[in-house]
Amino acid sequence: MNKLYITSTRLVCKLQHDTEITNNKCFTGILSKNTKGYKFEEAVRKGRPPRNPKLFDGNYISMVKMQNGRYHFHLKTLDISIIDRPKVAMGIYDEIVTALQIAD
Repeated sequence: MNKLYITSTRLVCKLQHDTEITNNKCFTGILSKNTKGYKFEEAVRKGRPPRNPKLFDGNYISMVKMQNGRYHFHLKTLDISIIDRPKVAMGIYDEIVTALQIAD
């Protein structure tokens, strides 16, 4: 996942229920670019929305943003008997560094 900062642009948001975007609230939807700027349309959800959306999903870890605005790492299941431990340790470290760059 790469960060992209778009300055001096127009963003139109079409939300299902909310009238404004509040801090630490995540929306699921589609971001598209048109000739006038950018448009975000919130997706219609059936059932309960996901509580903690994934911001990073790697081979070894995933990172979610919790309701209170904090980030939480999850280590994926590993079969220790068949893996190269130093390689996995470095892979986990690299993915944590990458995930933390996204969280800035």
